[in-house]
Amino acid sequence: MLKKMMFLSALMLVPFEVKAQSNADFYQDLLISEELKQQDAQQQADQLIQQKMQKAQSSAKDLLFKKSENLKLEIPDMGEISVGRKTENSEDNAPLMDVQDLDAAPFGLLWKANMETIKNLGVVLKPMQEEDYKNVFVAQQLPKGDKGFQKIQVTFGEENELWRIYAISDFIDDNPSASKGLRLYEMYARLLNKKYGNQQDFYTPAYKTVEKEVMERGKPVKITEQVPEKLENENFLKQLQSGEATLYSTFEGNGIGVALALNVDGNGQTYIVIDYKNLKIMQEREQEAYNLL
Repeated sequence: MLKKMMFLSALMLVPFEVKAQSNADFYQDLLISEELKQQDAQQQADQLIQQKMQKAQSSAKDLLFKKSENLKLEIPDMGEISVGRKTENSEDNAPLMDVQDLDAAPFGLLWKANMETIKNLGVVLKPMQEEDYKNVFVAQQLPKGDKGFQKIQVTFGEENELWRIYAISDFIDDNPSASKGLRLYEMYARLLNKKYGNQQDFYTPAYKTVEKEVMERGKPVKITEQVPEKLENENFLKQLQSGEATLYSTFEGNGIGVALALNVDGNGQTYIVIDYKNLKIMQEREQEAYNLL
């Protein structure tokens, strides 16, 4: 099981940002191996891969929420790490897989299943475009249904393996304190923690200016200061909508990283997003890329 992660180094939902390892850093790490060969090839290479895997686990747990609908685990795009497999992933080139060899995923889906296997479950896949991701679809007619969610996105990557599931809840006509959305968020936080564990919660508050009176040299003087707002304050909905406030949680267990966030759309409706990513698949591909060197 992966170690606990820093929940807010992940993102802070808007005010929270994390600097993920860049592609340049990734290739720089690979170049280091050439120097290691001159020193103690096998021993140093083993150390390098261990460090690399630890970095992968750590960055995979750093979750970055965009202010839009998208929130991302800060890991390289699965399509960017190609290890020489065929990338022609249409159903014509991808045979059905034995579902007994695949792990269960949310909504009755199967981790690492190819598109043809998912379709064989009765799922309808409608192609969509999403920046930085390959082979993304809106999934409909899911085996376990999608009650409470208006949209389920699935990502297969260039390798044609299901590794990401992104769920957007139904919109809620909420009040200024966003109490309805907050109750929904809290319910799913409990459920996700029960299933995956390692819950980390992060709230970035908006600030308000307050005036108060202090004594200076024996005389009362008025000063102003910035005070953080509490959750579910009377302006919480607008604060979430503008990005002044952010609320999210992360969970991690059994090789799966999950991010949960409370958002507000342009019409002032609250909704939650849940982003599942299979960390095992990412680590496997990085190991395969390393083995080619």
